[in-house]
Amino acid sequence: MAENELTALTRQCIDGRRFGDIETLQAETSAWSCDVNNTQRGVDWEMKVDDARCKLASAYPKVKS
Repeated sequence: MAENELTALTRQCIDGRRFGDIETLQAETSAWSCDVNNTQRGVDWEMKVDDARCKLASAYPKVKS
């Protein structure tokens, strides 16, 4: 989800723009963040947990109990 949000921030707020100072960048990203948090979008996961564990086994090794 974090990667999705960073991509959305880049595309919707930063991409193709130049900021003269850090304060302007912070104000713009803060305004974007407030708007996104107020709309509360969800994530539609396409895989079940067991399917994800099989497909992503190399990235997420099993945890021993």
